[in-house]
Amino acid sequence: MKLLKYFIFFAIIEGFLSFRCDRRPYGTTTKPSAADGRFKLTVIGAEDTYMPEQLYTVQISATDGHSRFTGFIISADGATKPDPRNPRRTITLFPGHLRPQQLLTAKFSDRCLYSVEHAIASPKTVVEVYWQAPESGNGCVTLRAMVVESEEVWYEDGPPLVHQLCEDTRQPDDATPQFNYDCQICDEAKYEIGFTGIWSRNTHPRLYPEKDWEPRYSDLVGASHALDHILWIPGSLASEGLRQLAEHANTSRLEAEIRAKIGDGVRTMVKGKGHGYPKMNSPTYSFVRTDKTNHLVSVAVGLHPSPDWFLGVTRFELCQEDNTWLPERELNLYPWDAGTDSGVSYESMNIETFPQDAISRVQMSSYDKDSPFYETDIKDLHPFGRLRIKLVRTYKKECVKEEVTEEANTTEEEVTSTTEVTTTETEPTGEESPSEPDEPSRYRYPELGGGEEGREAPIVTDPESPEECPMSQWQEWSECEGECTGGRVVGYRWRERYHLVDGIAVEKYDPHAKHTSTKEVPKYCKLHYDTFEREECEDKCSDDYSNEDLTVERQVSEPIAPGYPWQSKKRHASKF
Repeated sequence: MKLLKYFIFFAIIEGFLSFRCDRRPYGTTTKPSAADGRFKLTVIGAEDTYMPEQLYTVQISATDGHSRFTGFIISADGATKPDPRNPRRTITLFPGHLRPQQLLTAKFSDRCLYSVEHAIASPKTVVEVYWQAPESGNGCVTLRAMVVESEEVWYEDGPPLVHQLCEDTRQPDDATPQFNYDCQICDEAKYEIGFTGIWSRNTHPRLYPEKDWEPRYSDLVGASHALDHILWIPGSLASEGLRQLAEHANTSRLEAEIRAKIGDGVRTMVKGKGHGYPKMNSPTYSFVRTDKTNHLVSVAVGLHPSPDWFLGVTRFELCQEDNTWLPERELNLYPWDAGTDSGVSYESMNIETFPQDAISRVQMSSYDKDSPFYETDIKDLHPFGRLRIKLVRTYKKECVKEEVTEEANTTEEEVTSTTEVTTTETEPTGEESPSEPDEPSRYRYPELGGGEEGREAPIVTDPESPEECPMSQWQEWSECEGECTGGRVVGYRWRERYHLVDGIAVEKYDPHAKHTSTKEVPKYCKLHYDTFEREECEDKCSDDYSNEDLTVERQVSEPIAPGYPWQSKKRHASKF
């Protein structure tokens, strides 16, 4: 008897779930007429595909311009797939949400799930409702309309009143590509990272800040890093450094977070000068080094003013499937939301998001009229910036396999290890790149001199640093970097120093070191004592590179560390 009851219960539930709602007009006794094409269902801005979580406008209209209808129902039906727990049954995927656009013309249906129907049975030639597309992974969605022309004449289904859309699997340029989990490139590479701003009153006029001098970009900040390192990623919480970049266009904290990981998941820090009015569209540049371990790049640029919006790419793969370095790629950038402020427009008042939300795409196709993205599809949106990643040079390294046999009295099997031997440097054909010395400069890095072979020389402690937070002495200032005009260069120079633990410079990347230091810097020292500083500078310069383009400013930001010095073919200050 119990088994019979269970059988009847599940039969009722299955019948209910597979039930298709009755969309016939109230009180009618007639069957639907065949659709004659005078009324049409349209999804504005979409043809056969939809972008997940986008807001669309669904419209019923008279195609001849004068036919009228009095009632309607618009429904969304999800695709079906076999139930993984019971292959003989099917489950229906989520089709997204339909909701009224104007409460005077439409309301939520009380007889059909995921449906909207007329609020007043009055003659009309057009009606519009909102459809919020489902999240990614829900396959195809079928939108259906029932249209009432009179008490006896109504239409249902048929090609003009049915519209099927499937998920658009294409991703915006700044979405994360597929990873190469087994990068086997022995050659190292040097890339130029260039960012150009596009955000302006002309390209993004809706609610653009009233004061033209207010909008600006933060500095370009990021890193080349390994697979297991995450600077930021959609779906996770933003770090304090990313929060400050997104909310205030302040990059200091994020830079400190990156420098703390150099040699521990991070190879090179990206740093390029941010621009504001009137140079919003001026490009900024940085250089990064990559290798078979550190073959991803992540960057971020803050938008100011904004609640907590930023541009960027995360974990962008440079090691291609055929184990060659990506030669060049240009990416359009669209805003991300750091999840720390609930403002909806550029100049919204500060509204802290509590609890903090995950990083996500800024709400596009918003139905909030205070949003700059009100009823705007991301496919129709101008990018806010453009990132250009270009291979400048490769450093030839040969992979040599060495057979290492364990002692006979051990149970270890024979193992093979791979070592890398530096040979020559190569450059992409036809490209002129900044030259680099093969060996570290002992003039620029005095700590390299005087030590025994295979052993690092002692680091000199800065006498002005506190006893509880010892620091190395500041390195020499870099040369003044900027554009040389009329024999003068106006730009920036910078220098670095390091935290010392037991007399050893911690978090200093040295590719020639045989062992990585496990010593940790106290959190108090990290928060109160900077290891990097930059200042404006002006000096004489000599323009002796007649074949170079003199119109853009280039900023080089490779880590100042033993084994990786750099020289730029930019306009350095001359020593007269």
